[in-house]
Amino acid sequence: MVKISVIIPVYNVEKYLEECLDSIINQTFEDIEIICIDDGSTDNSLDILREYEKSDKRLSVVCQENSGLSITRNHGIKLAKGDYIYFIDSDDYLELTALEELYEISKEKNLDILIFKLINFDDGTTNKYTSEYYEMESLKYLNGKVFNYEDIGEDALNFAVSAPGKFYKKELIQDMEFPEKLIFEDNLFFAKSMLKAKRVSFYDKHLYNRRIRNDSITTTNTIKFADSIIIINKIIELSKEFNVYEQFKYGLAKKKIDSAYFRYSLVGDEYKEEFFKRIHTDFADYDDEYENDILPSLNKTYNYIFRSFLCCHDHEEFDLKIKIFNLKMNNEKIEKENKKLKIEIKKLKMKNKSLISSNSWKYTKPLRGISKLFKK
Repeated sequence: MVKISVIIPVYNVEKYLEECLDSIINQTFEDIEIICIDDGSTDNSLDILREYEKSDKRLSVVCQENSGLSITRNHGIKLAKGDYIYFIDSDDYLELTALEELYEISKEKNLDILIFKLINFDDGTTNKYTSEYYEMESLKYLNGKVFNYEDIGEDALNFAVSAPGKFYKKELIQDMEFPEKLIFEDNLFFAKSMLKAKRVSFYDKHLYNRRIRNDSITTTNTIKFADSIIIINKIIELSKEFNVYEQFKYGLAKKKIDSAYFRYSLVGDEYKEEFFKRIHTDFADYDDEYENDILPSLNKTYNYIFRSFLCCHDHEEFDLKIKIFNLKMNNEKIEKENKKLKIEIKKLKMKNKSLISSNSWKYTKPLRGISKLFKK
């Protein structure tokens, strides 16, 4: 049996595929199987896979009709024979020592999940840059420690969820599936894996290079962004199945409101009205619970966004209300800053007055006069 199964879903990535495959076949850790699943590519991706299959017996190619990322990953899980499973996207690449480091840490600590950091790089310039989301500052105090969701509470569902940033023990996820025909699928899969896992650790190191390109699924602002509504509701249902909803309900409410508003703000103008209606309908289902229990514990912004999605008749009215709200919030911020400045000015005036009336100021007045003469 191999130690690690690397699962690579492939769809129309001929431009990037070789870089991805090279980063896997050249890993310093060699006891791996590489499961490449071509999801009905129409470019030369399959031909590239076949060439690599000929030259490396660890690599196998599976073909299927175009079915989407979730179904492809689920197919890979069923085929995996390794003790550990690792997912990589076929337009990205891994540092060459990554699998060795991840395996050694996971084996030593008997981990179910090892979480590590991703770093972005621009497809055009190849320049690398970090992002707050993938830095996971809230986990840094746990670097190298073993924990689970009970140790960190609602934070367990509030950091980077991307599958390529996790190294999984196969036993943990072999009976799990990514939700099919939905985007943002990593959110639900990771939430379930975190609630199941007994031993998790964080490795504070960038091992994964994430390509930023304009035509990726999550940068194409279509009505599919509304899948985020379905995903967060499934996470809420999941928290109830694991009997942790009461513990997580405030964090999940913030996540629901944040996700809805963030995705709505990104979606193309032609989809805004439909997206608005879906959010309006969804929030109405949660109105009673949130109004009576959760909203009083959330801040002004969460309250305003939630109630605005409910009370507005269309997206234009909603956009106007949010614009007015943001202006008011900015004005309040400016007023607070002005108050601080006025207090500071008052303190400086009092200090200056005290200085001028002091004996030392009076005694040194002649010397200051002489100093002025020399300056002339």
